[in-house]
Amino acid sequence: MPVTHEQIALIRWSFDKLRPRLEPASTFFYEELFRLRPDLREMFREDLAGQGMKFMSTLETVIDSLEAPATIAERIEELGQQHRRLGVTGEMFEPMGEALITTLREVLDDLGPDVEAAWRAAYADLSDAMVEKGDIPAS
Repeated sequence: MPVTHEQIALIRWSFDKLRPRLEPASTFFYEELFRLRPDLREMFREDLAGQGMKFMSTLETVIDSLEAPATIAERIEELGQQHRRLGVTGEMFEPMGEALITTLREVLDDLGPDVEAAWRAAYADLSDAMVEKGDIPAS
């Protein structure tokens, strides 16, 4: 189900609140991901701070394009293919989504149910597109 204009506004509003804390949020994200799935740690380089900021930068690009997804369709396909080459499977996207939501709850004081639902919807759309375009196996 496509993300609504209202959900896009909530995502942008909350990401703007997150901006001053991107660095600690990015580190917290990976700590949470590895708490949920310790087996995924070996897939990531040692520089988690750098990896985390790369993740946040990509997230920002996606957020900037939520109302015009065709503008980043090629980038999403590239991301999907990169993830497939790294050995990522479709089932690995779920703990990443949960880590993202937990990170937002931790860093933002007021992540209400509407904001969380907006993030969940956008993440589902993004991960589904990456799996499809990247031809990522389910498991």
